[in-house]
Amino acid sequence: MKTMNNNLASKFALAAFLALGTLAVTSCNKDNNQTGQEIPDGQSQIVVRIAGISDGENINTKGVKGSTSNSSSSEHSVQLVQSNGFDAVVALDNNVPALETSPTAQTGLRASNGLKAASTPLTSNTTYRLFLYKNNGGTYTFTKSMQLTTGAEAPIQVPNGSYKWVALSYNNTDAIPDGDVSNNIALPENKDVLYASSGTTDIVINSNTSPLNITFNRLYSRIAIEVNTLGMFAPINSASITVSGQSARAATVNLTTGALTLAPSAGTPALTEANFANIDGNASRKVAYFYTADPADQNISVSVTNLKIQLDNSTERNFGPTQLLQTKLITPERGKNHRFLVGLTESAITNGAVKWARSNLYYRTGGTLGTTPYRFYHTNPFSPAVAESFFSFKGHLPGVLATAVEANQKDPCALVYPAGLWKTPINTEIGTLTSQQGVISGLLGALLGNPTTPNTTFGSNFIEYTNTAGSGTSPYATTPAANILRFNYNGLNNTVNLLSGTINVTLGQVGSTAAFWGRDNVLDGGLLALLGTSVGAWSYIGRTQDPVIGAPRSVGSKGAGALNIDVLNLGLVGSGFQNVRCVRDANFAVTSAAANYNPMPTL
Repeated sequence: MKTMNNNLASKFALAAFLALGTLAVTSCNKDNNQTGQEIPDGQSQIVVRIAGISDGENINTKGVKGSTSNSSSSEHSVQLVQSNGFDAVVALDNNVPALETSPTAQTGLRASNGLKAASTPLTSNTTYRLFLYKNNGGTYTFTKSMQLTTGAEAPIQVPNGSYKWVALSYNNTDAIPDGDVSNNIALPENKDVLYASSGTTDIVINSNTSPLNITFNRLYSRIAIEVNTLGMFAPINSASITVSGQSARAATVNLTTGALTLAPSAGTPALTEANFANIDGNASRKVAYFYTADPADQNISVSVTNLKIQLDNSTERNFGPTQLLQTKLITPERGKNHRFLVGLTESAITNGAVKWARSNLYYRTGGTLGTTPYRFYHTNPFSPAVAESFFSFKGHLPGVLATAVEANQKDPCALVYPAGLWKTPINTEIGTLTSQQGVISGLLGALLGNPTTPNTTFGSNFIEYTNTAGSGTSPYATTPAANILRFNYNGLNNTVNLLSGTINVTLGQVGSTAAFWGRDNVLDGGLLALLGTSVGAWSYIGRTQDPVIGAPRSVGSKGAGALNIDVLNLGLVGSGFQNVRCVRDANFAVTSAAANYNPMPTL
């Protein structure tokens, strides 16, 4: 007979990383039972219900350390690294993604960013074992154990009394063995071991008990390796992914205390592209997990080569043997989540000191685009009259005027994955394309025209800039319009017509003018600030001028459109509609260093 002394109760407190779970107990007697059968005197019927896995705890990692780039030890680490043709946001955090929605999950259990909710349901037919220890005057005697499955609430008859209980699962359909005479079980290697117990508080089973639920906690550390191309706006057709340095050490658990004893040796779980699964069927996000009981440091390396992605014109972009190799030092915490993220992003084209996106911003929802609706076109097409890519000044939704309340305005470029890497250009950044830096020169240029802008040329429906870094990279050779800093003559809209609250956008100058918004007002501050208003909106205007004398020339200049701050007293910023071309935000290092930073944008 298995017994445990009453002083073992204090050991439950030592297992602080295990949250208190509870056993669902349904009161039953001769007139009230789950089976319709008579319950013998002195016994009650219990029914176990599984609430899920607790994933919503506040996780404070111990010793999540730096990387090969000599970043300092921290609980949160994000860096932007550059490769040939693509960049990557490499992060250590605890934002472990859910692989897929559980068949037993209820609506609303998934957060909008794809992460697991506070309690994640187990899939149907997951096995678990329940162990019961009856309190006999301070001595706990093993009474029985039962292997059960989620989704099947089979009633169990138990003698009335005070009990401690333990539940154990491997989060799959594997059988769970009984404990030995010392209440120990040798746990498997690299499995998602789940554990729950009644802790220091017994449950009393009798005819008056109330139903409660079991919420499991992880007993091992769960480490997720995520590789995604959300910042490249394309699913992965194929890639060579290898992970090294990982260790999955098993342990033996004492059921009554939750204490672990490490196995003498550790295995190395295979982690190649074959082990990575799509997240919610989205081939732009792939994740692989491994589990370990060992809290020792792990120096993990992730390599991505031979990347091929599917473009929005159904062709393929091949990055060939280009390798991205990153190494991070992780100190696992038992029961906690850790993520090693490699988020591949489209590289920028540099002109002077400004890093520009390769194409215009657009907004599109539906399907797998739902989590990342803000994107750049892959091929930088000539795309006039495409409603998804024409925005108002300071507006973050296409075809929608911005609110006049600045605190409620959003920068649409900052909503591109990863959050905060891009922004809408300011006046001085637009000026690098026009040689116009000041207000006066900008206004005069907008009114009087300009000579040929240096380092520019033009085509039938575009103006483009030469001598830029980031151009000519071989992966973009088949899409030349995205391989140089080119602005297409998509046209613009200068006036807004409001009919029954609906905005009708009519484009002009299609084929002759490229236009995209800046973020600055032309005149702002001073007396205008006291009046609560601003004047004008800076934008970029690119065109081909055909003068009376001389050859046609390419001209990049500034626009200074007028604004109506309150359209029909609706509290909106009245403006025309133009494209948006994003630039890299120099403050990204600061933004991403915040403790609560998540690369997934908050839309």
